[in-house]
Amino acid sequence: MFQVTWIRRKDRQLLTVGRDTHSIDTRFVVLNSPDWSLLIKNVKQEDAGLYECQIQTVPVQQRFVRLNITEAYSVIPGGPDLHVKQGSSLRLECQLMAAAESPCYVFWYRETRMINYDNEPGVRFEMRRNGSVLIVEKVKLSHGANYTCTPNNARPAHIMIHVIEEEEKPAAMHGEDQRNFTTTTWSNTILILTALLILLDIRRCFQTFICHAT
Repeated sequence: MFQVTWIRRKDRQLLTVGRDTHSIDTRFVVLNSPDWSLLIKNVKQEDAGLYECQIQTVPVQQRFVRLNITEAYSVIPGGPDLHVKQGSSLRLECQLMAAAESPCYVFWYRETRMINYDNEPGVRFEMRRNGSVLIVEKVKLSHGANYTCTPNNARPAHIMIHVIEEEEKPAAMHGEDQRNFTTTTWSNTILILTALLILLDIRRCFQTFICHAT
């Protein structure tokens, strides 16, 4: 059987010889299969590039494979800022983009605290094939904060939640408005009566003047 070797072209690093890993980086392994596939564990961005497979025949046969690395990332629709009313429900969805596989876990953070295992009443989490969902059944003022979802296999995403406080007018203000309304009404009534009295006096004087003139 001919021997097969794998080489990383950018630095001419010999990775494997036969079934054995030659590199000090043990992430590179040849699979026990007829096609001598090269497995790279925990792929990193710097692993991108050209790889060469050599088959030790005469002459030597070469096969080249270019590896492109796409870094997965996550998004939270509605960001970067989301305004919600106090007492309403909140649903935040962490979606993985350009991911080759589903996440093993997704951690949610409120500011710097991880909240997945807080067992907070009215707050729950649902794992999905492409991410996770955070659900708050009834939003409180304390829920206003920066939220981060962190999948194990993608860049995290952030969103700022602003809670709008319900505006309730105090009872004292309602009573004050009623008193102001009553005072204003009486003032207007007095002004109208005063104007009527003045008109009556003017009319009486005018009639008296006519009588004297006659």
